[in-house]
Order: sequence, then structure tokens, then C-alpha cells
Amino acid sequence: MAGLRAKSSSVRDGAVERDPATQSALQPEPAAIAGRTRQLTPRDDFDRDIWCLLGLPVDVATVDRAVAEIDAAVRTGRKLSFVTPNVNWLVRVLRDRAARREILDADLSFIDGAPLVAMAKMLGVPAPSRVAGADIFEALRRRPGFGERRTKVFFFGGRDGAGAAAVQALNQEQGGVEAVGSLNPGFGDVETMSAPEIIAEINAACPDFVVVALGAAKGQAWIDRNKDRLDAPVIAHLGAVVDFTAGQIVRAPEMVKKLGLEWAWRIREEPALWRRYFGDAVALVAIIARRLAPQWLALRHRSTGAGVMAAADIRRSPSRTTIVLSGAFTAANLAAARKTFRIVAAHGTDVVLDFTAVSQFDRSFLGQVLMLEKHVARSGRTLYVDSATARQRAVLRANAMNYRAAANEERILDAGRAATA
Repeated sequence: MAGLRAKSSSVRDGAVERDPATQSALQPEPAAIAGRTRQLTPRDDFDRDIWCLLGLPVDVATVDRAVAEIDAAVRTGRKLSFVTPNVNWLVRVLRDRAARREILDADLSFIDGAPLVAMAKMLGVPAPSRVAGADIFEALRRRPGFGERRTKVFFFGGRDGAGAAAVQALNQEQGGVEAVGSLNPGFGDVETMSAPEIIAEINAACPDFVVVALGAAKGQAWIDRNKDRLDAPVIAHLGAVVDFTAGQIVRAPEMVKKLGLEWAWRIREEPALWRRYFGDAVALVAIIARRLAPQWLALRHRSTGAGVMAAADIRRSPSRTTIVLSGAFTAANLAAARKTFRIVAAHGTDVVLDFTAVSQFDRSFLGQVLMLEKHVARSGRTLYVDSATARQRAVLRANAMNYRAAANEERILDAGRAATA
């Protein structure tokens, strides 16, 4: 590990000492509102008010914030792919690495589902309310178009005839959304649904927002495959929104939603959903017992970390970058982590997080770690965690952050070299 000390820089309480190679990667910290970053159109992933909820990345936001993000993307042409994870998403992310990769790769992640909001509050994640995809779309419909221009929407998927009916319904109401087309690709696989002629038909309609409804797993896989081929700046899988808009399914009344019983109403409307909801409920009980409860109990015996400095020292070698963390990394103390992770994400090397001197961390810090994982994985490299205590490792595992220890990898490699010598 001595070679890792050849080049180093450090970030402490927002002050940075750095070598020229990292100078251009560092940008000033955005303005904070009420003590936390709440900036529209985040500059990058490390600029987000992102938290980790049992392995899910969660942006702290309201429906109004989501609508503002969509409007900004439409106005500027900036690409925006967002997800609205619910209990089904949580279950899939904890079981399927591909689902985990899909949710990390989204530009924004708005928490959906009353159970997730309740669990977020238990763990100190400041989710103000549920931000369901249907609520976002309804808000877009109700408000007038920005700049006297309606948002152009294309529906991809849904039940037979739902897309065409949704187009007709939207264009009759003359609200903030204008439907410019729909396409039901049938029951093929993602590759078949990604044929050039399908993408060309969507692009020919010139939509601002492609609303996908193919089933959560298939729909998100289709988005990941095609978002860069689509001209529309905004794309999201919003499930039953097409059917709600078409009037083929009636959404739950406000009182039912406020009571957290929209799932029961959905079963009333679509009885076949009971199997999925039952399976998710059984899985959720296990998640609460194995992942949520230990973290919640641990929160009762920790300090706030207020007044404790947080620092991050960067040590580089040709193949690996180590970030030596020290202090308490909490929501009010993230400047060093944000800036350092932003710098290191541009290195294109394996990254080691050294926890030797970390006194504590919260789920806002884990949200930043998820974003670092996202960028390290995109470059085909690996994120490691070294010197974490048993308690820290337990929290990481509870959030599906099963990072290997670089020191163990070195020992395995050394043993292999010795065996072949």
C-alpha cells in the first residue's frame, strides 16, 4: 500500500489541497437551502440531495420538484431519466444486480409507496411525501404548459387500445400535456421492442416525454437500452399511468391514498395483481426483520455528529485510488465527501474507501457512496471498502452494499503468485 502515497490530495470541511491533475475536476459547492442541497437540475450526481434507503437511492423531493425537473429538461433539452421505486422495486433491487444497476443509472429517483415513506422516516431519510409516477403525471396535466407550450407526450406500451384512448383523453382536455402518439409493441422481448423502426416511429412524433408502460422490469430494461437512441429529453416507466389516463382503470380516491391503501384499491380494480402484492408483502416482512430493524435500533444509540470534522485524503497509484476518510459523515457534513468523490469518479481507476478513521455516517453519506459506485462501475472498475468495523460492515450489508475489501484481494493475489512461483 506504500505506493498509494505517491500522489495525494485532501478535502477537509470544504477546503481542498490538490495536485494539478485534480484541479479541473473540482467545482464550487452549490448553494444550500435549509442546510441541505436542493438545487434544480443538479450539476452532477454528487450534487444531488441523494439518500440511501435499504439500498435504494432516493432523491429528497416533492411532486412539485419532480414537475420542475421535467419542465427544465424539456426547456433545455437535457436528458432526464427518472424512476419512482416502490416496494416491488425494493424487492427486485435486493435480489437482482441488474435491477440495482438500472436504478443507480437513473438521473433521479423519487420515492413511491407508503411503506417506503414510513421506513424512510424510521431511518432518518427526510422523504417529505410519496412521489408516485401517477401523481407527477397528474400534476403535469393540471397545470398550464410552461411558456404557453404544452408538454408533448408519447405513450409506449399499456393495454390494448389504452394508448390511443389516452391520447384522445389528453387532447380533449387541453391541459398542460399534449399527446403526440402511442405505440403498443405487443409481448415481445426487449430486443424486439428496440427495433430501429420502433425507435424511428417514436422519434418522428417529436415528443418531449416518453411514458413507458411495459411492466417494471421489462420497461426499465427497455429504457436503459434505448434512452440514448430517443430524441425525447425525458423518459420514465410510469406503469399504470397510460391505463389511468385512458380511463380503463380508476385510480384510488384521495382518502384511500392518504390511508396508504392504494394497493388494496389496485387489487379491487385489477384482481390479478394480488399475487405480486402478496409476494412483495412476504418479502417486505423479511426485509424489515433483517435489514430495517437492526438499522433502526442502531440509530437510537448514536450521536448526531454535529461539530465533528469530516475529511477525505486522496492517495493515488497507477491502478487504484484510495480515499482515506476520517470523522463523521452526516447530512450536515458532506462537503468533503461530495468534492472528493467528484474528483475520484473522473480517475477511471478502482477505488478504495478506507474507513479506518470514520467515527460515524448516515444515509446521506451512503447515498453519495451509491453515486460513486455508479460512476466507478460505468468505467468498468471496482469499488472496495477497507478497514470498516463489524458494525459499519453490517450497515453496508443491510443496504446491499456488499463491497469487497481491497486488502483481501491483495492477499488472494499474493497467495496465487506464491503458488505459481
